[in-house]
Amino acid sequence: MSASPVVVITGASSGLGRATAHAFARRRARLVLVARGASALEDVVAECRALGARDTVAVVGDTTDRATTDRAVDTALARHGRVDVWVNDAGVTGYGRFWEQPPAEFERVLDVDVHGYANGMRSALRAMIPQRSGVVVNVASILGEVPQPYSAAYSASKAAVIALGRSLRSELSLAKSPVHVVTVLPPTLDTPIFHHAGNRVGREIKALPPVYAPEKAVDEILAAWRHPRTPERTVTAAGRALVRRHRRRPTAVEAAIAGQSLVGQFGTAPAAESTGNLFAASERPTSTTGGWRRRSLPRRLLTVAAAAAATVAVVSAVRRERG
Repeated sequence: MSASPVVVITGASSGLGRATAHAFARRRARLVLVARGASALEDVVAECRALGARDTVAVVGDTTDRATTDRAVDTALARHGRVDVWVNDAGVTGYGRFWEQPPAEFERVLDVDVHGYANGMRSALRAMIPQRSGVVVNVASILGEVPQPYSAAYSASKAAVIALGRSLRSELSLAKSPVHVVTVLPPTLDTPIFHHAGNRVGREIKALPPVYAPEKAVDEILAAWRHPRTPERTVTAAGRALVRRHRRRPTAVEAAIAGQSLVGQFGTAPAAESTGNLFAASERPTSTTGGWRRRSLPRRLLTVAAAAAATVAVVSAVRRERG
């Protein structure tokens, strides 16, 4: 493991990607940072240099274009001769009933969150397989294991990312390649993604509690770099417990998540329909956090309301299962 690894991070201008860039900068990494928004990306480059990164450079572009991810790898190879870590984090989301969401918006989520990751993996492997080392870290989501209502495209994309990682690990094993692929599954994080989301529900979108600091996921990404033989890392004990419960009682847990989403995900204020940042970088200020932990309802009140909704949903689901 290199003391100052060469790390490529997509989605580095905001949220978890930005926090991950900061964390690697503090470890004197050599960074290639990828995002669509040039101004925000340059801000992150400056932040990483100030935090101690040995070298930092920006690659502006959309990961759905293979030329962008290839350019990121070529930049790393030209400056440092290798790629040690590739973090796929560029992602978008949109909320709405599946049958009401415009197909172009559904397809865009899949394009960025699945094809963008596939492009990143192809480009990274072009360097890693010949050098016989490296780790690809794919940021998925607990929603890939436990889907959520009104975010069918995002939930499907994260399930696809989990499956991509599992398939690629098998192929690398058959090829006797020492390259690793690790999938990280965060719960709800306090990032700006909910501010930037497409909205077809007619109500304001909030982060679904419980909301965790992005550093919880950053810690798992760093652990994936240090210990890449662990293939999947679900963030937080609560997240791991939720995945286990869903595997045992999927119908009941999905009903409970639906009830909790109605209470915690959407506000009472009306909101205009919007494509958010699906098709272009957001013009809103970007940061590592979205302010959701400060703005959320008092935990006790939210817990009582969510528990009531979840109890009704679970009882209904169990009755359906029993016929």
